[in-house]
Amino acid sequence: MVYCAGLFIMALGVSLSVLSNLGVSPMSSIPYVMSQIVPSISMGSFTTGLFCCYVAIQAVLLGSKFHPVRLLQILGSFLFGWFVDITNWLTGLILSQPQSYLLQLFWLAVGMLCVAMGIFLYIAPMLPMLPGEGVMQVISDKFHIPLHWAKMGFDITVTVIALALSLGFFHGLNGLREGTILAALGVGKCLGVFVKLWQPHLDRFIGKEKAAA
Repeated sequence: MVYCAGLFIMALGVSLSVLSNLGVSPMSSIPYVMSQIVPSISMGSFTTGLFCCYVAIQAVLLGSKFHPVRLLQILGSFLFGWFVDITNWLTGLILSQPQSYLLQLFWLAVGMLCVAMGIFLYIAPMLPMLPGEGVMQVISDKFHIPLHWAKMGFDITVTVIALALSLGFFHGLNGLREGTILAALGVGKCLGVFVKLWQPHLDRFIGKEKAAA
């Protein structure tokens, strides 16, 4: 229940970032741009497809050390992609496009908080992580670099790819603005605050402390 709630809240954060029109997070940049290039395919579907590619990258990097349990990440990918489509539909139905820059910043901030809260919740039960985090962890272990550097390099790479796609097809920035940078910097900070404030309470709720004992 906590895992699914976390994925849904994170998807809601992605959709609110889209609504703000100030740029989506690096994680969602390629699926968003691709959904603009091919409108007949939803952002959630592109998210699922890209995440499956991340699982394939893990398999290539790990080789014989690739454990079949990592394939469970694909289930999380389909669930998260479905949630993204649902929350995109809900935000489009309930909320109107912000008409002022201040309101855009507000929805971007709420979106960042939701993404951070979603990550906080979905990683707590120790179930399979999403492939984005999975491939970062594999890169970190494979090349013996700190995880935060692996995340930074990964975020830069996917953002550059999304930027190239946007420039190539739209001759401008589509879905990549100041919000992309703010999300890359701010989500981790928000996550750290949530962990500090609520991690013990969440651990008690899901029974992790009893399991450890």
